[in-house]
Amino acid sequence: MLSVEEIRADRPIEVLRARMLTIVAVVLWLPIVGYLYPTDTAGLPLLAMLGCLWGAFGVAKGRQAARIMVTISLGIAYLFVLPACWISLGDPTTGAPALAIVDVVSILLSVYVLILMFRPDSNRYVHLITVARARR
Repeated sequence: MLSVEEIRADRPIEVLRARMLTIVAVVLWLPIVGYLYPTDTAGLPLLAMLGCLWGAFGVAKGRQAARIMVTISLGIAYLFVLPACWISLGDPTTGAPALAIVDVVSILLSVYVLILMFRPDSNRYVHLITVARARR
């Protein structure tokens, strides 16, 4: 049987792409959260995004709990950033429509992250890591 380190050395590209795209989506969401929520009320959206980032690194390590964490954190983040599309398009302020475009791009990236995390190669990788960790 392979060790955890040997399995991680041959990890599928999907989990690495998922980690990278999660980071990109969260970075793109930061100005949107700053636009929609004042600093004293931005706690929960930022906490959800922190959970996405934290979980993304666990996904690359093959942790099942990290996949669940990213999925739940993205769901919570969606509740806060989806209204930005409509709010930004209706705001006559300069640059607000651009935030709507950035929001749509970030949402599409994060949906692709969810697809990557649950593809067959990713599922197999997480299963192999789980079995190898249980053998320790």
